[in-house]
Amino acid sequence: HINMLSPSMMMSPTIAIVTLLSCGVPTVVSFSFPLSSVPSMHSTCRYRRALSHRSYPLKATIEQDDIFWPKSLSFSENIDSDEHHDEILGEEEQLLTSTLDSVLKIYATHSEPDFLIPWQKQHQTTSTSSGFVLDVPGIGYRVMTNAHSVEYGSVVQVQRRGDDQKHAAIVEAVGNECDLALLRVDSLFPPQSDADDGSMIDDDIPYAMPLGPLPSLQDEVEVLGYPAGGDSLCVTKGVVSRIEMQEYAQAGERLLAMQIDAAINPGNSGGPVLNDHFEVVGVAFQGIDEESIENVGYVVPSSVVLHFLEDVRRNNGKLAKGFCHLGLECSLLENETFRKFLKLGGDDTQINGNGAKRKRKRATGVMVRKVLPTSGAYGILRGMDVILAVDGIPLGNDGKIPFRRGERVDLGGYVSSLFEGDEVHLTLWREGKEMEVSFPVSPIKSLVPSHFSNAPPPYLICSGFVFTALSVPYLEAKGAWNDFCGENVSYLLGLVNAPLKQEEDEVVVLAQVLAHRANLGYENFFDLHLLKFNDVEVRSLRHLNELIDKSAGPFMTFEFAPEDGGRLIVLDQAANDQVTKEVCSEHAIGTPFVTTQK
Repeated sequence: HINMLSPSMMMSPTIAIVTLLSCGVPTVVSFSFPLSSVPSMHSTCRYRRALSHRSYPLKATIEQDDIFWPKSLSFSENIDSDEHHDEILGEEEQLLTSTLDSVLKIYATHSEPDFLIPWQKQHQTTSTSSGFVLDVPGIGYRVMTNAHSVEYGSVVQVQRRGDDQKHAAIVEAVGNECDLALLRVDSLFPPQSDADDGSMIDDDIPYAMPLGPLPSLQDEVEVLGYPAGGDSLCVTKGVVSRIEMQEYAQAGERLLAMQIDAAINPGNSGGPVLNDHFEVVGVAFQGIDEESIENVGYVVPSSVVLHFLEDVRRNNGKLAKGFCHLGLECSLLENETFRKFLKLGGDDTQINGNGAKRKRKRATGVMVRKVLPTSGAYGILRGMDVILAVDGIPLGNDGKIPFRRGERVDLGGYVSSLFEGDEVHLTLWREGKEMEVSFPVSPIKSLVPSHFSNAPPPYLICSGFVFTALSVPYLEAKGAWNDFCGENVSYLLGLVNAPLKQEEDEVVVLAQVLAHRANLGYENFFDLHLLKFNDVEVRSLRHLNELIDKSAGPFMTFEFAPEDGGRLIVLDQAANDQVTKEVCSEHAIGTPFVTTQK
């Protein structure tokens, strides 16, 4: 059988591919024909007739199997591919191949709740992202990706490079604050046998990437992942532009982040960022969506990744408690008059023994304005205290501390590296005197949470009134950060930075009213902050539910913000259970009360 390419589409000489059947074995041989000897052809049949009547000078050529298509093994070939592969590849190339094979593609189907109708879910959406294999001490082999990549994931699957099979994954641990998550894939990482039985780990288990040190500025890095624009693994290169505190979009937390100039596109989320030694120095997680800004991508640095892994390990591999804070509101002391008011003074000029002038720098720091009630410093620090140093690290008037040579970061960068229960030692300036204090640090919860840890939003239905806990997703659904929003939503937005007084406190909001003859006249009430029920201050949805269950009078009163002159609702207490049951039945609501509190 002879196949020949059309002379009009190729350069001389013309190539003919001849398949011969020799002893029952198909053999491929190629020959070259001078282009001038090839007749003009309009069809394959005419060319075959011309070929049978003319003779051509044939010249055998050397055939290279993988010029136009890489040679792949047929299913019938029985070779020990791994051993043969190791013989051919050098050590560095083996490491590179293993590293690339450890980058997985993540497929997720998301079932996010409707935060305005909290008993319902939105239409399912799908996404693809990236992940990589880690060997987590004390836990085992896991796949790391971004938290937002698997948020509210009903189905999560992973796929290896060059493989057509997808493996079911279980979201085992999530750290929304640092936008990281760990997946367990039982079909890829079977439980390891005890070392005493002499069993070996399956060679088919992907290579576990090692974590490397925090890179320096201008260090070259590579971003691996599966971004939009194709299905196969993509590698982009860049350099480290800067390392400083940044806001993580997933939960609004300010943590240490690494900026690089390599392209980070949708789908790169969760992919590893490698140094020259094929070590993971970060995890790609977000970019800047502005046309005027180019080549800016952000990476979770390896120091934050290690903190997340240790946090998960300390909590039995299931829960990440988050990052610690001092729980203080402070004022910077960059104004010299301000420092003199606090008796810190300014820079003094002194003359040394040689008659030369030199400056002696005075104490620097930040002034405490407020101590949050849930902080470990509550009752220890007070307003007007000046923090001079933390654990011996001097604090500047700009609120920053030394990081590396020529680099400074916010004080929170150091505090976030600590764990719950760790003690910090502060050097203070109080009423003209220097003193030392110590207290434990812990994660500080917000009165208005940025997420519910992939749990459904809480709600309570009472006679058709739908109450929920104010959250950032609720405000986003209401368009609170748009150019224009309603008066009620604007008021709720002002509560985002309000301090948390007690651990279980929530801002209870009347989201909407499900119409019923018992609540006629109240149907236009929505987005209202509930302050009191029957003259008792409401602290949370659970607290409100308890107050409703215990109410014994003929009426139920609900007082809303503002405290003086806010709206008032009065309902019939005796009819509440029946009305609530009818409303839930009409709107197919399974239960009238759902809470995220334990």
